[in-house]
Amino acid sequence: MAEQKTELTNQELGQRYYGRLDAAVQDLATKLQKIKEGGATSETVEEATVDLSRLRKDFTDAVPHLPSYDQRNIDQKIKAIESDIERVRGAAVPKTKFAFKRKAANSTASAAVPRPLTPTIPIQPGSASADTPATSGLSISGHSHRYLTLSSVSSPWSSASDLTISDLDHCIVNLIPSEANPNYPSGLAFTALHVKNLSNTVLVLPIITGSALLHDMKICVIALGSRQFRIHASSQVDVYITASSSPIIEHCSAMHFAAYPASLKHFTLTQSSVLTDPTRQDVQSNENHLAVQDFSHIRATPSPNWSTLPQEAAIQDGQWPLSPVENVDAVLQRLLPSR
Repeated sequence: MAEQKTELTNQELGQRYYGRLDAAVQDLATKLQKIKEGGATSETVEEATVDLSRLRKDFTDAVPHLPSYDQRNIDQKIKAIESDIERVRGAAVPKTKFAFKRKAANSTASAAVPRPLTPTIPIQPGSASADTPATSGLSISGHSHRYLTLSSVSSPWSSASDLTISDLDHCIVNLIPSEANPNYPSGLAFTALHVKNLSNTVLVLPIITGSALLHDMKICVIALGSRQFRIHASSQVDVYITASSSPIIEHCSAMHFAAYPASLKHFTLTQSSVLTDPTRQDVQSNENHLAVQDFSHIRATPSPNWSTLPQEAAIQDGQWPLSPVENVDAVLQRLLPSR
């Protein structure tokens, strides 16, 4: 019995590490891409190096809890990030001029062209290959007091795209195949979700095929499905979710979780043949909203930062804003958390 308890504890610790790893690698990949696009400086490279050191230390500490094949895969991914940082470091540090100018110019020209940075995603048990090519990104950003649909999303479209939603206030975002989105693009699938800086906003999203990473949300509602879900620095957010793994919160308060509404799942899975449910084979996915991990409360006692959303406070099936809305503020007043 003692051995079984130890094995379960290792599984739990390993699962928590996978969540931290996913978020840390995504943050580093985003940071490296910005460095590449904006030009490398010694300060930005040093910041990425510090993040990498933390990533490596966390991996070293987690090794006793990880299967050997995951250890090898994660180590390779971290080494790939190290190589990326070394490339941008080379672009940031001026080359010493050689005495023979002609040869030095040729050498500098070849060294000044950095290899493209590829965001590195950790391999987790049951997940897709981390070598999947990166896709183009779609975004919704910079709106207030508006009802937003697919027509508000940046173009061009592609069959598989990451989605970024940022800087919204008093908005409703409906990306479900529904009356407000009658001509859902053929082949559209969201591969990952990035959300940042939202207030007094309702997000009605389909089941996406990858992970969801959210930051800085206040007094919001979000409904979505994903393989992994992590939210940082947020408060008073009602989350309706189906996920393959336990949702993760960090530096959050007054969070409430409920199951992804059956009515939205019906729209997602039946009205669009493209969108599929990545959690459909996970029999526990419908209950994972009850197994939230709070990385800011690593104690044996229940976290004070989240709870299950009471049924009487939840949005009912017929109340989701799937049709165009004229008076956005009036609808938000009914749907947003008031606790």
